[in-house]
Amino acid sequence: MKRNPIFFIHPPKSGGSTVISFFDLNVGAGGFASFERGSSGWQSTRENFIRTRVGGGHEPYGMHSELRLALDYCTIVRDPLARQISHYWYARTGKNGAVARGTSMSSREGSVQRGEISLDEWVKNSWAGTNMFVQMLSGHQTVDTKSLDAALTNLERYIKTAGTCEDMSAFLLRLSGRIGFEFPFYINTNNTEKTGKDAAPISDAAVETFKRSNSLDYELFRHVKERADKEIRDEGAVFHRAMEVVKAVQSEINKLENPYSHRSILSGFDPDYLAHVRQVARRFDLGPIREYVHFCQTQQRTEFDLYDGFVDSVDNGVVSGWVVNLSHPEKKVLVEICVGDRVVASGLTSGYRPDLLAVGYPTSEAGFSIQLPASAMGGFRVAVAGSSEMLHGTGAWQHGWHHA
Repeated sequence: MKRNPIFFIHPPKSGGSTVISFFDLNVGAGGFASFERGSSGWQSTRENFIRTRVGGGHEPYGMHSELRLALDYCTIVRDPLARQISHYWYARTGKNGAVARGTSMSSREGSVQRGEISLDEWVKNSWAGTNMFVQMLSGHQTVDTKSLDAALTNLERYIKTAGTCEDMSAFLLRLSGRIGFEFPFYINTNNTEKTGKDAAPISDAAVETFKRSNSLDYELFRHVKERADKEIRDEGAVFHRAMEVVKAVQSEINKLENPYSHRSILSGFDPDYLAHVRQVARRFDLGPIREYVHFCQTQQRTEFDLYDGFVDSVDNGVVSGWVVNLSHPEKKVLVEICVGDRVVASGLTSGYRPDLLAVGYPTSEAGFSIQLPASAMGGFRVAVAGSSEMLHGTGAWQHGWHHA
């Protein structure tokens, strides 16, 4: 089954480094392309991603636009309070010692490391981020209830597998089924040292304030758990047979000496260590896992196309821009002009845009120009027919101006 490249949306302190160990177990050491914003190696990371077809980073939904590729997204979430507490102790330990080796930290994390901010203050003020899961899965910079709706839509359509840190093995088995991987196992990686945890209890008042401030994240967390549970129920015995083997293998892996348990993986995993973990796994009969992966690979699924595009101008009553269907670049895209809930004009992409090919898009036949009817002169928005994707500059327009 042909698949798009896999992009792992990695929320901080939610088990993401452990998930990366799963990817490297399956594609080889260094096979997971880690995108780091501001890094001088962004282009080489992209090239590695094209080669191995697996990667990710602390990046929100929307990387298909930046990478100009159709992607299959996956992600992991965690109990929001547990994530917040873990981030505090991660900062307190200098990110498990990584800061001493050159990793950067924010000024507030620095204050935590120096003991100037208590755990109670940290939790009460949500200083590891407010509603971070909703922000990352919606792709919105500013979060509100519409962001939760967007995140849930993205989970339904584009984030093909989502799971919880609290049930790592089930998540990785489901992810293996989705993408056809052989080893749904992991190496516990970069777990937060909890030195001094008992010295700074959290007040009930701080916890209640945190829960109110992060109510959207709690709702999203519940949704991910319920969706995963439903998928497992629907898959039935074939999942449970595989899961029995996964648990047995993971139990043996957990007994191995683990140099990564409290260590950042900036330097990656040792290929010999990964080979040893695979060797441990192969001592077991992995047939039920292969059976489950085959079952998942043969299921019919509804797929939703991913788009990128831009409204360039509104001039003399004509809307001009471009849209590319990243999933099927050869297809023309139906662009709609909407006033409220009504479609008042539409047009197909067909205009020649050589500038798109020049910057790496897979087609140049993507331009559009649509005449505005009189009913749209007071204000309108531009949309892709049948898609929830928000393109650049496609929100509300009035009198030729885009309202960002």
